[in-house]
Amino acid sequence: MSCSSSGDEARASRPQPRARKSRSLLPHLLVAGDGDHREAGYPASAEILEAACNDSIPGLTGVSNFTVFLYCNLFDGHSGALDPDAGHVGPDLHVTCSDAAWYLSVAAGRRRLSAAVTKDYHYYNQSSIDDLCVQLSADAPGGPGADASEDCLVQLGARSLSAEEFRRCFLPSNVALIAALCGNESSPLPQEGSWAAEYCSKVLHNSSRVNLSATETCDYKKWAAESFANSTLLELCRDREGLRDHVCRNATFYRRLAATDPWLLDFCTGPGAKPEGAKCLLQRVFDMLPAPYDFDTSQLCVNPAPFLLEALYRLSQCEGPVDERVGWLGTVSYVLRVLDFVVGLSAGLEEGESEVRQGLGQAILLSSLLDNASFWATLRPNASLSVLQTVAVFLRKEQNPSLKEDLLSCFSPVLWDLIQREDNSSALRVLLQEYLQMPGESIRTMLMSAEKDAVKRFLSHMHQSWDQLQVETTQVSQQEQQAMEMMTAAFIHKFPRVTPDLFVDLSQFIPFMSVSDIMSFPASLMVNDSVLMAIRDHSSDMKSQQKRAFVKRLLQSHALGEVPSWPPYFLSSILPLLPHLPICHFQQLTSQQLSPLVEVLGNSSLESIRGRHILRTAFTKKINLTSNDLLRLGVLLCYLNPEDVHVLLSASPLSQVLWQRLALCVTEGLTSASGRLSHWLVLAVRDLNSSALSSPALTSLRGLLPQLGASFLQPLPSSQVLDLLSQPGLSRYPPAQAFQVLSRITQHTNLSMDTLCQLKPVLLGLSPDVLRALSVSEPGDTSFCQCWSPLLAELRPAHRAMLYGTLQQALDANTANTTSQMRCLLPFVSLRKLASGLDGAAVLRDLTLYKHLPWSSQQAQLLFKKILQTENITRETVESLGRIAGGMGCDWLRLWANESDFSELLRFISELPGEIRPALRKCVIEELQKRPETDLDVLSPSFSAGLPVKMIESLSNVSLVAVVDYVRQNFTHFLRLPRHKQTALAEQALAVLGITQEEGILGAALDLLGPLLLFLDRETLGQVDREAMRLRLEDLKGYCLPQDVLPEITRVLTDRGLFGEPSSWTVGEVEHAGRLVLALSTQQIASLPLDVLGPETVEQILQGQRSWEDSEVGGACRRLQGLREKSESLLRGVVRRRGRRRREPIPSCVDIKGTFPSAWRAAQLGRMGEGELEQCAEDLGRDGSLSPEQRRTLWSKLRRSYAPVKALRPEQILELGCIVTEMSERELQEANLTNLGVVAHLGTLTEWTPKKMRAAVLSFLRRSRRKPQELRATELASLGHLLCGLTSAEIQRLDPYQLSLAVLFLRDLALPCTEQQLEALTARLSHPLAFGPVSSWGPEVFTEIGTLAAGLPDMVLSALVKEQMEGLTPAAIALIPPGKLAVVFSVTQLSWLSLEQASAVTEEQWAELGSEQRQAVVRALYEGEVIQEHRGRNWAPPMWSAESLSVWLTPLCCMLCHLL
Repeated sequence: MSCSSSGDEARASRPQPRARKSRSLLPHLLVAGDGDHREAGYPASAEILEAACNDSIPGLTGVSNFTVFLYCNLFDGHSGALDPDAGHVGPDLHVTCSDAAWYLSVAAGRRRLSAAVTKDYHYYNQSSIDDLCVQLSADAPGGPGADASEDCLVQLGARSLSAEEFRRCFLPSNVALIAALCGNESSPLPQEGSWAAEYCSKVLHNSSRVNLSATETCDYKKWAAESFANSTLLELCRDREGLRDHVCRNATFYRRLAATDPWLLDFCTGPGAKPEGAKCLLQRVFDMLPAPYDFDTSQLCVNPAPFLLEALYRLSQCEGPVDERVGWLGTVSYVLRVLDFVVGLSAGLEEGESEVRQGLGQAILLSSLLDNASFWATLRPNASLSVLQTVAVFLRKEQNPSLKEDLLSCFSPVLWDLIQREDNSSALRVLLQEYLQMPGESIRTMLMSAEKDAVKRFLSHMHQSWDQLQVETTQVSQQEQQAMEMMTAAFIHKFPRVTPDLFVDLSQFIPFMSVSDIMSFPASLMVNDSVLMAIRDHSSDMKSQQKRAFVKRLLQSHALGEVPSWPPYFLSSILPLLPHLPICHFQQLTSQQLSPLVEVLGNSSLESIRGRHILRTAFTKKINLTSNDLLRLGVLLCYLNPEDVHVLLSASPLSQVLWQRLALCVTEGLTSASGRLSHWLVLAVRDLNSSALSSPALTSLRGLLPQLGASFLQPLPSSQVLDLLSQPGLSRYPPAQAFQVLSRITQHTNLSMDTLCQLKPVLLGLSPDVLRALSVSEPGDTSFCQCWSPLLAELRPAHRAMLYGTLQQALDANTANTTSQMRCLLPFVSLRKLASGLDGAAVLRDLTLYKHLPWSSQQAQLLFKKILQTENITRETVESLGRIAGGMGCDWLRLWANESDFSELLRFISELPGEIRPALRKCVIEELQKRPETDLDVLSPSFSAGLPVKMIESLSNVSLVAVVDYVRQNFTHFLRLPRHKQTALAEQALAVLGITQEEGILGAALDLLGPLLLFLDRETLGQVDREAMRLRLEDLKGYCLPQDVLPEITRVLTDRGLFGEPSSWTVGEVEHAGRLVLALSTQQIASLPLDVLGPETVEQILQGQRSWEDSEVGGACRRLQGLREKSESLLRGVVRRRGRRRREPIPSCVDIKGTFPSAWRAAQLGRMGEGELEQCAEDLGRDGSLSPEQRRTLWSKLRRSYAPVKALRPEQILELGCIVTEMSERELQEANLTNLGVVAHLGTLTEWTPKKMRAAVLSFLRRSRRKPQELRATELASLGHLLCGLTSAEIQRLDPYQLSLAVLFLRDLALPCTEQQLEALTARLSHPLAFGPVSSWGPEVFTEIGTLAAGLPDMVLSALVKEQMEGLTPAAIALIPPGKLAVVFSVTQLSWLSLEQASAVTEEQWAELGSEQRQAVVRALYEGEVIQEHRGRNWAPPMWSAESLSVWLTPLCCMLCHLL
């Protein structure tokens, strides 16, 4: 049935009160039974309600509009429905009320339930919803008297009512209805001419038949107790003096009546109706509620809003079924609605009314949900559906997260039941999305508080509905990923013992399971067929570490015995996990086990060690491959012996299937692009006509394009070349090839800045010719900054200087206001130009533009000073400066050290984006050390990770957890910390992660520690379980290896439980160890059998080391000492003769690529064929470790191919690389070195002799027709190391302003200049046109000039004050000659060093220092703390030798004695 038409809504709306008149239509109305009126022919209730249904009369006082509305819709249209004598059996009241959509549409006036939570309810007269539709089993159904109650209950139990029974049970008596319609002493008069006026006149005419007077009837003192529950009688006599006080002021009597007759609230709301104690209405309502409150309800009469809000907030809290405040919610829906109605009418709530009403709305929603958990279960299904729809709308529209969190935390089990009952995937999708927005701890708490059976049912339903939910598991945001991981962990932790059925229900969360959670599953679970099937189904979305964890747990089950005994059916069931079986176990797989799986494994993600094991095991004879075999082997082709590949590629015609599959090996990173296999592939493919290749074929060659060179791209149109070079993941072209590609592009296309930004693989070929042809985008272009900033940051300094100059000229040529566009270039502006072009007022004026720019530390310092000169920076205004605040000095910081909110200032500083300046960090730590009472927990995790050791140990558990999490997620930051702090943090991680050492460090602990493992002290490392370490050797190969733990790693590798003595290692064990072989000592490597160190194995180890060094972790890790010697020892079987009578091998180009050029002696390189040399010239020139003798030999062999020198093209010079440094002085002067792109490349070389640098510079000056004083900043930056080819006199003639601009691009170079040349450079920088006298330099200038500061004269360095010392970069300190450092820096100056500066002191410098100077350096290194060596820790500075340990321990002991 439909109950929500517009007419119905009109009838359900609350009428506006009419104007009152003094006289009454019933001055002598007498009370009589209903039978009297029926006898008179006036069926009062039927006739009045018929008029109400027909809209002939407005709402009836004392009768809720909802009751009238329900009556009209129940019996309208039924024959005889309005005839009291018909006895017609009407519709089922239960069925009517069970329609949730109708119920809620009435309750909210067809508005969303979410609106009900946040908006008013006063448009609806809530009076008897509970009486009719919820509390059907209540003691009294709301009928006119006690006699009718039992009969009404019987009628309700029969689940059907006639119109007559409905009126009798739920409507007042006829007299009350007449009084409601026609008025009494205080009621309004019906409008004349209306149906009501006409009807009332008939009633007045027949009232003379009544025999009792009103005075006798209203003698309440003679009433029986049940008469006070007669609403008709009370309504008639409400104006009788004393009656209201008798009912409403007697609290005990009032509460007993109100408990069963809530309509007494209306009776007692009139003027003068105050229960005993002068209680106001709200106080009486709250006193009625069966819940404890810990506040005085009398305050509701004074200031009700805050107390109502507090009470309603408690209603929304979910404390469990034992909490009385929760248990009664399901029975107070009616009271809450009455309270909401009262609040709408009450005075004194104006200020907080909206908040109170919002809280009431929420309480009504929650009580309805709780009610739905029990009562609604017996109703029709669409009831649950409507609740789900309204809750879903509420969750989508509600903007208050805490409100939604309260709802979900308390009522999720209710919603789960409704969702399962309705099988509603849309509601489940909304619910899941809301869970992902909740804090992880809230999700965990919600699941832990729910019953296990409810969670299991929900998981099962979610599993069955997962496909309908369309949850993305691969391309998700980081926030969603973390939320899914937290929710997954919460589900798993809910069930300590996971069964196979439960795992299947959890299987949709497999891609989000953590390694520790996977390792917590019962080992027996891993061999269950349904579990393995679930893992297979989700394997495509799993990460490698998850698959490895499942395999490790599988191995612990021992259900199927050792790996060689695993049956074929089981191997097939774990195929997705098989490529992740630990290598030590994978190498146990036999030929019988692997042969049937070759094709399947060939199409998986196998890496090289496992792939080679399959080839060695399954193919014991030499492979003779057909086309079908190529397709069958798949990825295994990548691991064929390069010599076998060479034979296959030499066959005619060249197999396209073969070369495309091999090319994919390189593109997918399975094979090195610079190795032996790639060399043979390049030789086979480079003769192909690239213009005839299809797009997929060209795409497959993406990884080989840099090796194929510019000539391979020559036949392609420029547009296709641009498309190829713009593809993601393409490696960088060597400088010579990049130069040619860029030159061709600029000749045939109009190169724009946007296009250049996409050509990152060829940026090493930048030159002035390319930049002159560059079309710079208009300043208004939105892509301006998105392109320029990342591009400038990635370029080499010289190329950055060239591009910056080009962009600056383009902006200067534009007459428009380019301030907003300049923001992209400002972080790359030199300090000198920034100082003259920007003042404090300008910065403040455009602060919103400048505050978020990634300023360098010296720029931030300059800008902070300029602002401070313009206006006073206060504690409150400093936070508005954004990144510029990172330039504050110690003096300014100390001004606020004694303020009460100093901790807030420290918090702000610690949270500044980017790395904090070392001097500022040192200043903060010194202030903290002066104030030990300061709460360190206000500091950010990134800052706390760099605190002194004792401060780290004093952090709270919460802060330590945050620090450990930060370190694990930002491991490169951890690698930049001093060694003693690394060890301290690693040990703190043991405690934070709950790792005990009682039974040793087992596998689960190793998984939790990850790369932190190798930074524990030696004693702790010795407790690592060897078998657990063996299973995790692949992880270990990706870790940074600290120099001081190499002996412990060696002990692990050579343990009998692992590989044993190196002299007995097999090929498989050497491959298994990989780059960890280089952790062995040189002597141990020399003991490896030569038979296992074949070219393929050695190439694999060296390539693994190079790949790791190119990674983010490898780039931040300190380089191992003696690595070159170890690599040469590893190669002895390849590059040295194996017997006295054998000749030394002559390397070919493929041998060079399988090793590295400098591994071969000069004599061997000299015997190479010219063709082989030409093929490898570019590779040879890129090896900066070649000795002068090797370079000379190579140039003597290549000279003929590159003659005449004066005709050398720019790309040829770039191709030669470091070999150019062995040209004669005459050849260098003849060479054309005018191209700045070539000069920039030569300026990066460090192998120059002074004479040859001089020859190269003279060639550049002569051919470019420039004098030293005419050189501009771009040219000075491009010269780089070649600046030292200028004489001291020429340097003194350099333009000081241009040099001051160029130092930004020279500041990181270790210039090979003489002391006189360096002093000449710094003298030019102290010119008034540059930075002025050194005595006026601030720390920002010393930071700007970087390593050039090492060239300052002795007297200048010895006169530096503390603030200036703070500006010296660690690289500059390391370049100061050892004797000079010991002479110029006093003990006091050395004590000013920051931790980073002290760590830069070299071994040679340390040896020259006096004892007090060393003591000062040690104090700086440990930031004033005295660290006692214990438990095997090595606290020695990392760059100082063990021999010097005793030297620096002496002053340390002296310092300890002094402090004690």
